[in-house]
Amino acid sequence: MKKTYKKIAVIGGGIMGTVLIRALVDINSSLQIIVCEKNTSHHKKLGDINSRIKVTDSSTDCADADIIFLAVKPQDFNNIELKIKKETLVCSIMAGVSITSIKTKLKIDKVIRMMPNIAARVRESFTAWTATAKVNDSEKKWVKNFLIKMGDELYVNTEKKIDQATAVTGSGPAYIFNILFIFMNVTQQLGFTKKEAHRMARQVLRGVNALVDKNTNFAELTQQVTSKGGTTEVALKVFADSNLKKIWMKAIAAAYKRAHELSKQK
Repeated sequence: MKKTYKKIAVIGGGIMGTVLIRALVDINSSLQIIVCEKNTSHHKKLGDINSRIKVTDSSTDCADADIIFLAVKPQDFNNIELKIKKETLVCSIMAGVSITSIKTKLKIDKVIRMMPNIAARVRESFTAWTATAKVNDSEKKWVKNFLIKMGDELYVNTEKKIDQATAVTGSGPAYIFNILFIFMNVTQQLGFTKKEAHRMARQVLRGVNALVDKNTNFAELTQQVTSKGGTTEVALKVFADSNLKKIWMKAIAAAYKRAHELSKQK
C-alpha cells in the first residue's frame, strides 16, 4: 500500500537545506513542512518561501514528522537532540557522516544517505543515493521522485559509491568553476577585458552544454573541433604532455580518500 506523507521535517536551513525545502514545496501542495534552524535570523527568510512552512529552533519539534531530512553541517550532527520513532525515515545529505553513525545516534533502522550538489539550486543536481535494508520500495520510490525534482539521480548499492560520488559529482561543480576561472584569467592575459573574458567563458560553457545534450560521445565531439595541425590539436597536445588526465585522477582520488576518512571519523 502506498503511504501518504503529511509532514516532512528539514533540520538545517542553510544553502542545501533551503534547496530541499523549495523542492519539497513543489512535490506536494498539501505537505506540511517544518524547518529546524538554530540561527533565528534566518527564520523569516525560510518562512517566506511558502505559507505551509513552520520554522523552529528546536529539533524536538520535528520528532513526529513522517520523513526527516538532515541538512546540518557534519560537525553539528552530534549536537542534534532528537528522539523519534524507530520506523521514521531519515534522509541525510551530510557529507562524510555514515549510515551507521546516523542509525546509532538516532536509534532508527530506516536511513537514506544522498549526495546532491550545488546545482540543485537550479534543479540540475546529480544526486547519488543509497538506503538501508529496512527502507521499503514505496519509500524509495517517493525519494526517487523527490530527487528528480532537483535534477538527475542514481541509486547505488553501497556507501563506498556515495563517497566516490562525493568526489566526482558532489565536488564536480567546483572543478568546473575552477576551470572557468583559469579560462577567464588566461583570456585576460591575452588582452581581453574581465567582462569580455567572463562572457566568453560563459558562452563556451553554454555551447558545450547544448552540444553534449545532442551527442553524448565526448571523444567524438573533441575530434569534431580538432583539425589536423590546427590550434586545438596543439593545445590538446600540451594538455596530454602535461599529463592532465593523471592530475585529474590524482585530485579525484584525494577527494575520495577525504570523503572516506570523514565517514570513518563519525
